[in-house]
Amino acid sequence: MAQLCLLGDDGTMAGRWEIGAQPLAVGRDEAADVQVDDQLLSRRHFVISQEGECFLLKDLDSQNGTWVDGRRALAAATKLRHHDCIAAGRTLFLFSEEFLPPAGSKPSVT
Repeated sequence: MAQLCLLGDDGTMAGRWEIGAQPLAVGRDEAADVQVDDQLLSRRHFVISQEGECFLLKDLDSQNGTWVDGRRALAAATKLRHHDCIAAGRTLFLFSEEFLPPAGSKPSVT
């Protein structure tokens, strides 16, 4: 089971969402599956979907872009790997393909 984790300013996990058969949309709008209060995020900023064994991130033509491990993600899908860091607006996420400890704890990066 893959997860998208929202990282707080201190590096602790502030939220976590499972990524399953349905795509997971991230943005600041109520219509997004993961709604984040960050004015630099687009209403629907990016989406993560599963295709076979792979998880793909697709930027939804966001104004400020989406970055995966320091590389800009484009409208064409970017393949995610375990422990990829996703930056969108002022918000940081961690993609994980393994179970992570509960929210409020610091994730260990290997």
